[in-house]
Amino acid sequence: MGGKHEYSVIGHRRAKIAMVQAFLAGAIAGLLSLAATALINQLIELKWVGSMSVIYWPITGGAVFAILFALFEAVVWRNKWINWLVGIPDLSGRWRVSGQSFNEHNEPKFDWVGEITITQSYEKLKVYLKTETSSSSSVTAAIVPEGDDGFRLIYSYQNSPRPGNPELQRHLGHCELLFDKSLTTAEGDYFNNFSRMTHGTMKLKRK
Repeated sequence: MGGKHEYSVIGHRRAKIAMVQAFLAGAIAGLLSLAATALINQLIELKWVGSMSVIYWPITGGAVFAILFALFEAVVWRNKWINWLVGIPDLSGRWRVSGQSFNEHNEPKFDWVGEITITQSYEKLKVYLKTETSSSSSVTAAIVPEGDDGFRLIYSYQNSPRPGNPELQRHLGHCELLFDKSLTTAEGDYFNNFSRMTHGTMKLKRK
């Protein structure tokens, strides 16, 4: 499937989130340093440790920021309240897909089914589609909030035919999917270029 890639969210500025995290990191680091200093002084007063035997490594804001960012990137942003605040939908999961393909003359070619797996963190995302004849992986992506209509996922992908399908060739494509506000269903369109000038429709349902 390959690794996740960065994606953009229209209207969301990740720099603001980083600024809040930096402020919290500085405050937490300061409090931890004060607490550690007070604890060490208390231990020295109680003569549990000698002043010369204590080695104190200061707790830096950078270290706290790295921990906060890693937690936010992997877990915290998925919390429903934090998720609502930052405005990034959690699309991760497995989705059943039913599609219909059309040729360059807009004539139906065939129906197909497959499964999409979306892996997502706060900064990175991957869309992987698997069917009986091929698989595709996203290379770029963006999410566009559409108000009451939900969220639109726009991504480009690279498709690779599975062995045993000599009539198919590796190609690039583009897809747009509109997810409902509950993030349980989606509908959209795709088109392929270069060797396969075809397009089609897709319907998704969360598994």
